[in-house]
Amino acid sequence: MSRVAVIKIGRGNFHQGFEVSLELREDGGSPLGEIEGRLKPNTDIEGLYFLWQQSFRNLTAIARNDAWEIEESLPTNRATSEIAADCCQWMRQVEANLNQWLQTSGDWGWQKIRERLSKELASQPGTLRLAIKAKEPTLWKLPWHSWDLLSDYPNVGISYSPVEYEVWENAKRETLSDRVRLLAIFGDRRNLNLESDRQVIENLEETESVFCHQPQARDLIAELRDPKGWDIFFFAGHSQTVEQRGRISLSEKESIETDQFKHALSEAIQHGLRIAIFNSCEGLGLAQQLADLHVPIIIVMQEIVPDKVAQSFLKEFLKEYAAGQPLYTAVRLAQLRLEEFTDLPGATWLPMIYQNPSEVPPTWQDLRPRKKRKFHRQLEWQHLPNILVKSLVATGLVMAVRFLGGLQPVEFWAFDQMTRLQPNHGIDQRLLVVKVTEQDIQQQRQYPLSDRVILQAIKKLEVHQPRAIGLDIYRDFPVEPGHHELAAHIQKNPRLVTICEVSKPELKGGNKFGVASPPASPAENVGFSDLAVEPDGTVRRYLFHLNPGDSLCQASYAFSAELALRYLDAEGIQPQATPEGYLKLGSTVFQPLENHTGFYHNLDSRGHQVLLNYRSAQKVAREVTLTEVLQNDFPPQWVKDRLVLIGVVAPSVGDRFSTPFSNEINGKMPGVVIHAQMVSQMLSIAKQERPLLRFWPQALDAVWIGSWAVVGGLCFWVFHSLVYQRIAIASAIIILNSLCFGWFSIGICAPLIPSAIALAIAYIITTNTVRLRGKDEKG
Repeated sequence: MSRVAVIKIGRGNFHQGFEVSLELREDGGSPLGEIEGRLKPNTDIEGLYFLWQQSFRNLTAIARNDAWEIEESLPTNRATSEIAADCCQWMRQVEANLNQWLQTSGDWGWQKIRERLSKELASQPGTLRLAIKAKEPTLWKLPWHSWDLLSDYPNVGISYSPVEYEVWENAKRETLSDRVRLLAIFGDRRNLNLESDRQVIENLEETESVFCHQPQARDLIAELRDPKGWDIFFFAGHSQTVEQRGRISLSEKESIETDQFKHALSEAIQHGLRIAIFNSCEGLGLAQQLADLHVPIIIVMQEIVPDKVAQSFLKEFLKEYAAGQPLYTAVRLAQLRLEEFTDLPGATWLPMIYQNPSEVPPTWQDLRPRKKRKFHRQLEWQHLPNILVKSLVATGLVMAVRFLGGLQPVEFWAFDQMTRLQPNHGIDQRLLVVKVTEQDIQQQRQYPLSDRVILQAIKKLEVHQPRAIGLDIYRDFPVEPGHHELAAHIQKNPRLVTICEVSKPELKGGNKFGVASPPASPAENVGFSDLAVEPDGTVRRYLFHLNPGDSLCQASYAFSAELALRYLDAEGIQPQATPEGYLKLGSTVFQPLENHTGFYHNLDSRGHQVLLNYRSAQKVAREVTLTEVLQNDFPPQWVKDRLVLIGVVAPSVGDRFSTPFSNEINGKMPGVVIHAQMVSQMLSIAKQERPLLRFWPQALDAVWIGSWAVVGGLCFWVFHSLVYQRIAIASAIIILNSLCFGWFSIGICAPLIPSAIALAIAYIITTNTVRLRGKDEKG
């Protein structure tokens, strides 16, 4: 809901200062609170404004060569450029003086008003309105839109009104038509080009406009009394204010004050008149008198206005307003665009909104009320069962496509987005990654690295008592020198875990397949290095156990699992098996993914695998290079009681894989880092630090998707306006995204994409069906 901030400037004057208060209220609601303060005296601003006013009027008179609205005493014998320069100088001085006056002063109350208003502007920049209520009319004329507090908020509009303004309930026009009714009066056109205004109004869509050119007073009154009612009253021509009384010129021979047609205006208001626009000179008197008649919104020009300025304002205002901008925002944007008239400094000051702050400004859509047609009234309950059926159809269609794997690519994309949006959990201090970089390989002048170099690195690390060391480098054949020494060390070191690769039978010829472990490595100290890679090349699953079959690699647990279980064993956490044969660590059961689980419908379901919950997009653990290890250039505390993983990260080796972060970090993740992610996940789950990602059962997925399909159907059932339907659909999708993100944060992958598609399908099917039936009923 939008909110209005009312600055009430009460008793006082420019010589003594003013009592001032800030009142906040929701549109159409009661005040939320009030802050009182005081504005200090400002004895200069009235004089500066008068000097600008004289210069501006002189410029206008020269531009139009028109004495109709210009005082004869104004000088016209100076060069236009000199007058424009003076006008610009006075404009800048008025704006500077106003900003200095409104800056934080010694008054504590005014400081609180500024601070609260600044906070409201920052929190509601697109919906807040500012209303200036003042006893002193000069205060309305000041360029409040140039206040530095509003400089960053071009959508915040400003209105003006007296301090005392009677609250009045205005009628709303009801009609079967969905068109805005606009009465356009074009009065005395001497030295004016009113055709431009007419063209702008004629080009408005969804508008029923009636044009009256230089009407007599009785014709104007007759049009205002039209029982069909008007939404907008528009006047263009000559007008003026004399002694706070406004007068419009209907023709060269006839002019009329608002008092002379106030009863007709009252009838128009009772029939639903919402907005009066006077695109003419000196409209402040008109605004004050129309306000007494309870016209909700009055838009006027406060000073003499050049023709081109009036034309530009009307064009820009109606363009923005009819396009859906709030009325205040449309006026503010049109007002700011008048700065293009650099030869008329201060042109942006001219338009102003005069309004009762308790009124809620209508949107363009609000001006198009329509009675509910008969088939719309019947829609409420007659079509509800049909909507529910259509929602079930949408749900069934989405579930069928999902079951066949048709949504898997887009669900992969949604999963990746959710993963990237998760908070970065930072470095896992239980781990250390020893990287073999391109520089390390170049320094050793050998690849694969020799067994001697690997042994040297292992011994350097073992001095500092790690809980386990994982060697993510294949050693199924000797790499001299140092093979015998490394083999002997591997055989007698229970804290050293090596790798092999199970692979798949179809990838190798013959009976055997895969990559063997180091011959000297005991079977209990070997883990497989296989990763579960999706068809798009991304690693989203954690394969931690499988049956190796006839592979050369006979390890049944993953390299990362072997390391994690060794660490947890020292913590007193032992792996358990459930009756179903699932791994259990602590209170968490690692229920494996199966075909048709979540968004997996063509799953290579070999072994036991779960979703991989990445800890970080960047560093999952502390990192050192091989050279730093060989030179003892690392803190010993990074190794003691930690898990150490040694692996190659050099891009030339190719041990890299795509992850959900690949687009974000612009690259693939090394295999040893992915293993570290998996180790960290298993440790975090066992110690209840992070949840295990899992899917709902298919039945619960169907209920969730079906619920959002029903929401899609209800968006049409509840809201008859297309605009409101689209807002409801957009809001529902935002809520759906937020809920799914919340579920993901606690370890549940709820079906986001299928739900959004079901919502859209249900809305489209329901919309088309009900509209067709509505046409049949009308026929």
